[in-house]
Amino acid sequence: MDRPASPAPSRRTARRRALVVVALVLPLAACGLRLETPPPTEPSPDAVEQVRGRTVADALDLAADADGLAAAAPEGPVRDVLEDVAAHSARHAEEAGGVYDSGLPQPSPSTTPVPSPLPDAAGLLSELVEDAATATTDADAVPDGPLARLVASVATSRAELAERLATAAGLPLPAPGEDTAEAEPTATATATATPTSTPAARADADALAGLALAHDEAAYAFEVLAARRTGDARTDASSTAARHRAAADGWAVAAGVAGRPADPRRAAYALPAALDDAAVLDDLARRVESAVADAYATAVAVAPPGGRAALVAGLRDAHAAAAARGAAPVPFPGMPELAAEPVG
Repeated sequence: MDRPASPAPSRRTARRRALVVVALVLPLAACGLRLETPPPTEPSPDAVEQVRGRTVADALDLAADADGLAAAAPEGPVRDVLEDVAAHSARHAEEAGGVYDSGLPQPSPSTTPVPSPLPDAAGLLSELVEDAATATTDADAVPDGPLARLVASVATSRAELAERLATAAGLPLPAPGEDTAEAEPTATATATATPTSTPAARADADALAGLALAHDEAAYAFEVLAARRTGDARTDASSTAARHRAAADGWAVAAGVAGRPADPRRAAYALPAALDDAAVLDDLARRVESAVADAYATAVAVAPPGGRAALVAGLRDAHAAAAARGAAPVPFPGMPELAAEPVG
């Protein structure tokens, strides 16, 4: 049997309750006591904030170490790379949002912190490799798509800086977790990523179609280069065109547009004038490889967590291919909107 609902308190009852509360509070006030609330605490960081904070912390550490080493290094290739590590890492920390400040008072340390000694070039190289691997993993796993794109770009930049530092300093490029002394000599990656994993196919169909288009345009450009070059240069351009063509076919299938009206690939693409000029042909090769990198970064932003590994690898491979053809190092590979230096 249901119990009848309690009647609403009358005004008199409500007034009596108010008087009881006042009666309880007044003695406390008279004794100089007050009711305290717990002090505010730092909110627990969620998965997105953990990745963002880790990206910033690693970038700041790299910037500080590289800046310290550059200040003591003589002029030359090693110092040039160290200065880029410092500058690019500072940009990475800035674009990732900088150090989080909750506005709450921070406890004073009980002891004066002792600064860590600067690493040598080999130590910084290991840091770059480890932090690139961390960012690669984070880019695949973080729930936020735009942040995944940024972190994937940061990972690619760190990998490039590691390869440049290894070359400039004459050091072997270690694998993550590997001691520098045990590493193999550095080599530049130029392979073209292909859609070999099912998770990557779960990305937005338009983004995957964009990958098919970018690879197809690159294939067309390198076929033109092959037709205008001889010897080893022709062989290189021809094999590169074939790799891009295969990747374009694979991504078109993954996007579900192969052989359909929605397939964005074209029979021909616009080319620059003065194709008889070798410098123009070299610039064309760099431009189409960079466009492929941009397409991979775009796809990373719309792919689901855990389904970005092939796309992040594709960004790294495409940027390495552009760099191998003379593209200048940039802080944010695949993100042309961040190419300019910040103002102010």
